[in-house]
Amino acid sequence: MNRFNRVFWLGALAAAAALGQRGPANSWENQANLPRSPEVHPDRTVTFRLFAPDAHEVLLVVGALMEATKGPKALTKDEKGLWSVTVGPLEPGYYNYGFGIDGGIRSPDPSNPNVEVRRWGHTSYFDVPGDKPLVQEIRPAPHGTVHINMYDSKSLGTTRNVYVYTPPGYEQSNIRYPVLYLLHGSGLIEEAWISAGRANVIVDNLLAAGKVKPMVLVMPYGHVARAMADEPRGAGRGGAAPDGFEKDLLGDVMPLIDRTYRVLTDRDHRAIAGLSMGGGQAMSVGLRHPDLFSSIATFSGSVPYRGELDKMDGAVLNEKYKVLWVGCGTDDPAFNSNKAIADMLEAKKVHHVFRSSPGGHIWPVWQLNLSEFAPLLF
Repeated sequence: MNRFNRVFWLGALAAAAALGQRGPANSWENQANLPRSPEVHPDRTVTFRLFAPDAHEVLLVVGALMEATKGPKALTKDEKGLWSVTVGPLEPGYYNYGFGIDGGIRSPDPSNPNVEVRRWGHTSYFDVPGDKPLVQEIRPAPHGTVHINMYDSKSLGTTRNVYVYTPPGYEQSNIRYPVLYLLHGSGLIEEAWISAGRANVIVDNLLAAGKVKPMVLVMPYGHVARAMADEPRGAGRGGAAPDGFEKDLLGDVMPLIDRTYRVLTDRDHRAIAGLSMGGGQAMSVGLRHPDLFSSIATFSGSVPYRGELDKMDGAVLNEKYKVLWVGCGTDDPAFNSNKAIADMLEAKKVHHVFRSSPGGHIWPVWQLNLSEFAPLLF
């Protein structure tokens, strides 16, 4: 062993020894203070832990977990400053959650590497396995590819990202594919349908089961400004700014997709869907542009389009759209407004699907909606 290699080897041992000490003594860097969290037990109960010796109150908040616990759930603190609580048993599925510490804005679990990135208040997530594979659970099957495209939006004068899923075999074929534009909700970002919704996994599984036709998914950024503080006045909750988003989608995103990917560009091979804010955007854009989209879906969507829809003729809607889908969880605050949309379509004798399912304003409802809407397309 030459001198250089010996010095390098000794240095590597020293670094390994330092790592073995698991960080410096200060509590915010010391990895020895990271407890196991969450811990999913065989009986489907789940234990959450947080090291916060100076905190006075820690709560489990937000998302599918808080719905399962019927509200915030308090953790208890031991003599070493470790907070913990066990909840459940929980139904199999996807759960997101955060910690509310001393009344502050929610924060993710520092022990959990699975983070759902949001515009504010990132959340952590985990899965509770069941006896049968879940629709969003990764299985042995051919998998598609997720692409991240950066583009300069001439409509908005800024640089943005759009996520694109291409189905298994896309790279090896010359086929052109139909497209589903899939929009996220308020406070989320363009990666949400991948990192949290697992739309790519859902479509992979549906393809493997022969339930859908191969398709491209396009997931743009639904807000106009990147930061909450930069929202234009009148943008609405979360900065929906529907006119700005629509201009970016039609003027920048769709031309980018049409020239970059092998996609079919006629209306019969385009659909648009979204959740919450994105559901309202999907219906608004889709109803205003029947020349571009043949199917529309809203999952727990906002209803800014209600007045516009009320003026439309039922026979025209039947002629223009292959699928009109309205889905919502029965415990969702938006259930009544979405049920009213379905009732309006019923009164107009418009062919549509109204899908109510147990649950609130949470990902398991939207994942179910996507898994049932996609097989009806193309």
